[in-house]
Amino acid sequence: MITFLSKKYLMIFFLRSCLFLFLFNTSSVCAQVYYSTDPNYLTIKREQNNILSTYQSTYPDTSLVELSNYFPRNFLENMGLSSADYSLKYGTQNLGFRYFKPPTDIDKFDVSQVSYFRTKGPYASLTGIAGTKRTEIFKLLFTHTYRDRVNITAGFQRYTSTGFYKRQQTYTNNFYLTSNYTSSNKRAGYYLYVLNNGNKSQENGGIKDITLTDSSYKLTKELFPVNINNADRENKEFRMMINPWIKLNSKKDSLARYNQYLQLKSTLLNQVYTYTATIDTSEHFYQSIYLDSLKTKDSSHVRTYLNDVSYSVLKNNESLSFSLGYTNELTRLWQLGDSIFMNHIAHGEGVFRKNLMVNDSTNVVTSELQSKLGASFVFEGMNKGNFKIESNSFIMKRNRTNALVFIDALYENRNPDYMQLNWTSNHFIWNNNAFKNSQQFQAKIGYRIKSFQVSALAQSINNYVYFNTEALPQQSKKTITTIAINLNYNKVFLKHLGFAVNYLFQNTSDPTKVRIPANSASVKLFYSGILSKNNLQLQIGTQLSVYESFTSYSYMPATQVFYLQENFKTEAYPYLDVYLNVRIRPVSFFVKVENALYGFAGTNYAFVKGYYQTDRAFRFGITWMFFD
Repeated sequence: MITFLSKKYLMIFFLRSCLFLFLFNTSSVCAQVYYSTDPNYLTIKREQNNILSTYQSTYPDTSLVELSNYFPRNFLENMGLSSADYSLKYGTQNLGFRYFKPPTDIDKFDVSQVSYFRTKGPYASLTGIAGTKRTEIFKLLFTHTYRDRVNITAGFQRYTSTGFYKRQQTYTNNFYLTSNYTSSNKRAGYYLYVLNNGNKSQENGGIKDITLTDSSYKLTKELFPVNINNADRENKEFRMMINPWIKLNSKKDSLARYNQYLQLKSTLLNQVYTYTATIDTSEHFYQSIYLDSLKTKDSSHVRTYLNDVSYSVLKNNESLSFSLGYTNELTRLWQLGDSIFMNHIAHGEGVFRKNLMVNDSTNVVTSELQSKLGASFVFEGMNKGNFKIESNSFIMKRNRTNALVFIDALYENRNPDYMQLNWTSNHFIWNNNAFKNSQQFQAKIGYRIKSFQVSALAQSINNYVYFNTEALPQQSKKTITTIAINLNYNKVFLKHLGFAVNYLFQNTSDPTKVRIPANSASVKLFYSGILSKNNLQLQIGTQLSVYESFTSYSYMPATQVFYLQENFKTEAYPYLDVYLNVRIRPVSFFVKVENALYGFAGTNYAFVKGYYQTDRAFRFGITWMFFD
């Protein structure tokens, strides 16, 4: 067995060898590896109503601006742990039974990320990242279309890290496989995907001394006493979907103005949430023990079957389409006892598209307009009376500016999550909470042109459910409104000096229940250069991120919820990263120092009570793209 130390040196040796090869033999490498610059080499669509959606060009991102930002910030410190929602986002999940929304979305493949490709050849991307605290990350994407009929795509990511504090080890393995097929006469085909997310982590309940001092921050972090010394969390999710479709038009009607389709969609969803711990009464972390005084082994198992049938009509040029359908949902829940739930859901969707072209023989598209309206309604079952209406529209200029204007809006009436109504475990029990349905309105509007983008989000929630200072669910009696304004700007001056800024303003009508920083910003200053006959690009710079001080959440490991607390407030700590990004087509790599001001900018660098962000850390990574 190869030890971690030997693997570490092997990786360093491999990376050094690669850098030597690329820096001194750039021209020969480029000659040996096929590299496509065709902007339509890859086209993509996301999992949704697959008949009504269309493939869009998606050339791989070869810019250097975000290369070293390999993961979103985890507000509990180590990647793979739960993370609080401190940034307002647009959108809600589909109607139907929902057990709860786990706070590990940034550490898994979501259904919205499941992608179907069409390609002009094979494409693969491999990424390896390593660094301080045994951080090891591997990412893979492979896709290929055979004979312009069937496509196979595989996505994989695996990462692990020990974290800076005691008992923060995490293991994450995510995988998805997709395929899509269209027959030669384009009268039948299918879409399918298999998705598996696995996440294991140790739970420590945070360090006992929730505030670091000028002397304690220098100590070895693994020696800090924590609130829980023997607890583990595992989340598992498996999804499988098959979506066959058939064109109802006869062969003789191939020139018909409208085409009719029948599609079936069957989905299996299996979710398992497990929390295990050895009871130590001296820790005094949990106030109650209900089921077993010696150990905790809480588990929840949710299995859902979805069967959908829909009828769709598309205009030949795809400028107008609509779909009507029915979904049967059957859910079985195990949590100390057995429960079965069923929902009958009706849904419909319409899409309007229009391409504006130059008035000459070239048929060059100058602008694209799309507007989509969808609605769903639960007419029988556990969630009877739930409904959701959503509209998404945009207009985009296809020229050097790539100007885009979009507006999204939704309104829904939905049952609270089942976990908020009923829960039975070794440390918490609540049953039959008489919570009312929540009504929610969201609207987002945005504008983008060249290197500037601005968006505004407004939300209004009636009967909002939150977790109080005792980590118990509670429902607000008043409507809560929130707004968010986001600004992005990225520009290179004098061909080499770059400046990028992301600013987010957020406001809530009830900060006692919704905890978010009012202002946060990330600023980049960098130098960019192109060398070796345009084959070598490099960027060296710094990134500074600051979040305004606010009263944050606490985290409850037994239930994976973030709940209210009143005795800890964050500070506006400056998170400074220093990085070098390099691209030698088709390879990109980076080296990075995170939190470079550690020890110089104060000691309060936490977003959750008892959980501090990383100390100064070193990371490096390499990405290699293949087009053959």
